[in-house]
Amino acid sequence: MREYVVNLFEFARTGMIAEGDLPVQELPRMLTEVPAAVPVTERLAVVFHWRAQGFEHSEHRADGGVAMRQYLRLAVAGDMWLECQRCMTPYRHPMATETVFEVVRDEAQADACLADDTLPEAIVGSVNFDLVELVEEELLLALPLVPKHEVCPEVHASLVTGADGQAEQVPEEEHDKPSPFAALAALKRTSGSGGK
Repeated sequence: MREYVVNLFEFARTGMIAEGDLPVQELPRMLTEVPAAVPVTERLAVVFHWRAQGFEHSEHRADGGVAMRQYLRLAVAGDMWLECQRCMTPYRHPMATETVFEVVRDEAQADACLADDTLPEAIVGSVNFDLVELVEEELLLALPLVPKHEVCPEVHASLVTGADGQAEQVPEEEHDKPSPFAALAALKRTSGSGGK
């Protein structure tokens, strides 16, 4: 049995806490997101820290009784290697996510929670619940749709020289020609200074 497989109902009922560090090699779906250009030593250094805490909360039912609801709070953080879609180079992307789930007994209960957007996200509990799988799911959901540096260290050659990466050749006779945009700017200045 894998480490961190728990009885999720007992985990929530007793307010248990579990935490650990997960190398990206133990998360096969996340590992496929690491760019091939990242050196193996850097890839091995990718580790996510996670912490899970169970708890219960009572709420009053319409019939006057009290219902005990079970929850799981999961936090995950770490730096992930991704490929910037602007400059096409690998970079380390900081990731941090924290989610509270309601632990339910079956899919029907989960669907009922999904239909009510005032309720937290639901997960179907089990006596052999794999916390690591949930950690990986949360990380996958937290990946940016378009990964990119805040500020790229350099721009990929195809963005400045053309799609084939070759520098565009400017004919010699065009070097001394005035820019049409400069002429347009001059025209705007002239028309603007006339006033009404």
